[in-house]
Amino acid sequence: MKREFYSSYIERFGKEFTDKMIEKINSPYPQYLRVNTLKISPDILIKRLEKKGFEFEKQELSFCFKVTKKPFALSSTEEYLLGYFYMQNKASMISVFELSPKESDVVLDSCGAPGGKATMLSQLMNNKGVIISIDSNAERLKAELFNIQRLGCINIATYEMDALNVKRLDLKFDKVLIDAPCSSTGTMWKEKKRIKSVNKHKVLEYSRLQKKIIKSSYDALKSGGVMVYSTCSLEAEENEENAAYAESLGLKKIKEKYFFPHIDDTIGFFYAVFKKL
Repeated sequence: MKREFYSSYIERFGKEFTDKMIEKINSPYPQYLRVNTLKISPDILIKRLEKKGFEFEKQELSFCFKVTKKPFALSSTEEYLLGYFYMQNKASMISVFELSPKESDVVLDSCGAPGGKATMLSQLMNNKGVIISIDSNAERLKAELFNIQRLGCINIATYEMDALNVKRLDLKFDKVLIDAPCSSTGTMWKEKKRIKSVNKHKVLEYSRLQKKIIKSSYDALKSGGVMVYSTCSLEAEENEENAAYAESLGLKKIKEKYFFPHIDDTIGFFYAVFKKL
């Protein structure tokens, strides 16, 4: 880990906390599975996969399971091809769940590809309502379209569009999900080289971009609407400081939470929930 990050974590979280996190990321990274309840119940899917030698631990969300034994790749199973599940980290699932979308909602997923969060929103909405998922990366959108089709989601429309240009849709949304592009320092457990490829200067660049996305999404949110902002970063500039910026726009912060590898057994992650006044 670069000294600039190590020093900042010690300053913010303490040396013992930071050293325990570093120790944790040197252990094997866990996989999590989201059961696609649009197609199958958790009990039935888990029993099918257990017959093939897989083992799982239940998590706090009823459709989320930690993979504890994997005789071969889950993506090689018939169940994967049938769209019965999606591999997604636990923190990501919890942040999407916090948006609490209703079947009648019009929802914006402002940085949507490759579709993990959009398809989970579809699942939570029972394939009803409308989800607009935008992303500026055409290749990632191709992956999202594949996932939408595989998982059987029929209430998602995708657009190749920069999140800063959402006003071009000329829509107002009941709920907005921002899984913002970020430094991804929280993914160091999963991608150990990631934290070596960024620096604090890059963190500040992301922070400025994230503020612009928050403002663009805020403008598209209805009064009384709910926004969830998340990153897979551990940096205050991308998290608490941007949450404070969101509040300065007129959003009321309902909740914010960090996830850490050695505490939550998942990637480093942050989300905040807001309501537009």
